[in-house]
Amino acid sequence: MTTFELVPDDEREDAPDAAPTGPPDDRRERVPALRDRTLARWRALSRRGRVVVAAGTAVVVLAAATAAVAPGLLDARDQRLRAEAVAGMPGVVGDLSQPLAVTWEARQPGSVAAIVAGGLVAVTQGNGVRALDPASGEVAWERDLGGSAWCGPAPWQPAEWSVEAQTVVCVSDDGSTVTTLDAAGEVLRERQIARADTSRAGVLGVPAVTATAGGAIAVLEQGPTVTVPWEDGDDPAHTLEALRDAGWTAPTVRVEDAVSGEVRATVPLELSAEHLRECGIVEDGDGATLDLQPWVEASPSSTTVSLCGTRQSVTPSGEVVDLGDGLRSLAPLAGGGYVVRGETSEILGPDGGHLTTINGWVVPPMLDTEPDGPVLTMLGGTGSSATLSAVGRDGESVWSHPISSLTMPLSRVSGTVVIAGEGGALAALDAATGKERWRLPEMLDEADGSGEHVSGVVTDGTRLLLSVSRDIIIDAETGEMRADHRLVALDLRDGTRAWQQEWEGDLHGVVAVAGNVVAQGGVLTGLGHR
Repeated sequence: MTTFELVPDDEREDAPDAAPTGPPDDRRERVPALRDRTLARWRALSRRGRVVVAAGTAVVVLAAATAAVAPGLLDARDQRLRAEAVAGMPGVVGDLSQPLAVTWEARQPGSVAAIVAGGLVAVTQGNGVRALDPASGEVAWERDLGGSAWCGPAPWQPAEWSVEAQTVVCVSDDGSTVTTLDAAGEVLRERQIARADTSRAGVLGVPAVTATAGGAIAVLEQGPTVTVPWEDGDDPAHTLEALRDAGWTAPTVRVEDAVSGEVRATVPLELSAEHLRECGIVEDGDGATLDLQPWVEASPSSTTVSLCGTRQSVTPSGEVVDLGDGLRSLAPLAGGGYVVRGETSEILGPDGGHLTTINGWVVPPMLDTEPDGPVLTMLGGTGSSATLSAVGRDGESVWSHPISSLTMPLSRVSGTVVIAGEGGALAALDAATGKERWRLPEMLDEADGSGEHVSGVVTDGTRLLLSVSRDIIIDAETGEMRADHRLVALDLRDGTRAWQQEWEGDLHGVVAVAGNVVAQGGVLTGLGHR
């Protein structure tokens, strides 16, 4: 112990008073007796001795205080650094250490039309569209369209909730009028759409004109409806010839700028005989026929059109990506660009240009704050030889982790990959090595067949907030329908449950919009701390 010389060592005070020597009469007398003896010993010390004793006492008190406070301070610092490391990334929100409360609700908002520049949530409602502040739910602007319309580009995949559109494009129900609004809700242009057949809008629920990526619209052109009988074992080449003889023509999707009408891409959906084997079958009183209805999937990242066994996508710049058979699909990557997913996957740049080929089915996490890291890939299907692998953009393997079933990566945050796998288990892997850090068996309840699944993920850098949704099930005894949902916050470092709360009503998932937690369901809901 360090001693500080403050006064001469030979300086002393008067002799101490004598401490009581007789035994105390009862328990209450012991405390003052002990006090008096301690005081007597204190007075017997030199001033230097008193300094040494006081310093020693201070060290003991300080050490005890440090032992009690330091872990909390270190944890707070760790959480602050984690939050700073992911700030502004897609899927990142504010503090999740405590349960969230409903801060606003938008009842019967219609569908989410787009995430608008500035972080506003555009929704269709009645005959118009309005933009909501995700922090408060207040209406930032609204525009009456004079009639019912569908607006977009609506986000569908997790990575698309961070894609802010510069315009909101609204198409009238009959597909004849397109109104384009800027990010402030002002009308840029309203124009009529030239289409060969306006009577086919909305056939089988497929709109003929759809708002899509990059301020564009997708216009579906198709000829007259033609059907021919189909039975198992029929020759597809003969059936295709019969279709053409009956007047069937290949439908075409035209992607054009919503304001100027400039055509960015034209995609003819030509069918081969082999494609017909992938068509759906329509059963009616007259027998079975092929389902020849094309589908258009529009989102903020791309436009995908499909018919039977042919499938193609168009990027916002107009680049056409041929997906080949119906099993391959195009998905956006969090850091920009795309992946064509299949048994062999292709990584594409933002313009759709080919970058590299990767063996296996690429499975982008629902939430990824490390978008420049290796891509996650499933190899080998399911079974003892199946793996989840991290593969560099050069196609070289970084690590592999054995899996026994279909595995869904939920997130990659702060160097940790969280996956959902067999039996409702959640596991965390080291993002650099693939080694397992922690595991939560039966995190998702699959025993009752309700299909409990993770429908959304957000993070604050330390915790992962999962929206856990169930399919609607019918109670066998009462006949009542139920779909219990919940929110679960897990600590990414060790998997401990920070908190959980039940959710009343529909829950399609939680998303992050401009750093705010928004829940989708029958009611659009803002969540936060009051």
